[in-house]
Amino acid sequence: MSGKLDPQPKVLDSRPGTLGRLLSRPVVWVVAVVLLFVLPLASSLARELPKPPPKLLQLPSFQLTSEKNTAFGSEDLRGKVWVASFVFTSCPSVCPALMERLQKVQHRSRNAGAAVRLVTFTVDPETDTPERLAAYARRFKASPYRWTFLTGDLGVIEKTVVKGFKLAMGRDAENLFQIFHSERFVLVDGDGFIRGYYEATDEGIDKLMSDMSLVLNLG
Repeated sequence: MSGKLDPQPKVLDSRPGTLGRLLSRPVVWVVAVVLLFVLPLASSLARELPKPPPKLLQLPSFQLTSEKNTAFGSEDLRGKVWVASFVFTSCPSVCPALMERLQKVQHRSRNAGAAVRLVTFTVDPETDTPERLAAYARRFKASPYRWTFLTGDLGVIEKTVVKGFKLAMGRDAENLFQIFHSERFVLVDGDGFIRGYYEATDEGIDKLMSDMSLVLNLG
């Protein structure tokens, strides 16, 4: 034996390192929670929410006759968001195309239920009787609960369309058999204010649906 003593064993340092000391402090976890959850929430709240379309003008009150041969007017639409359109049943090309677009609006707004209505005004009331409008509605699978077709006195319709909606309608001065009317859709809120005019295109329908959602949810 050499008589040499074994070296003293090393003692491991059990004290936590810098990271360990930080993680053991409650304040660090509080800060972590803030960074992970509170700041993203605050950032999302700080974003500007989309604004509903402005109120352009208010429609005058009206009362006409529905395809069910019952009185129907602006009071029946109070509290509803609705889309107005303008056709006549003997129209050979433009009106059927408009009706097909409105079928898409009817389908895409189905989850809103009775809160959204479609209202189609004939611009040829002398020809388009309630019975004729009812057949036209069935042709395009219009919901009898959400889509109404209106006819009635020509003077009332002209006042509503021209003076109310500010849209053109009538007969060509050179050819009285030629009827003209607007091909745009109009969004109206539950208080009777016009909120927008939309072309009957894919882009126009998308914009209409977006604005409809904003009016329904934000007023």
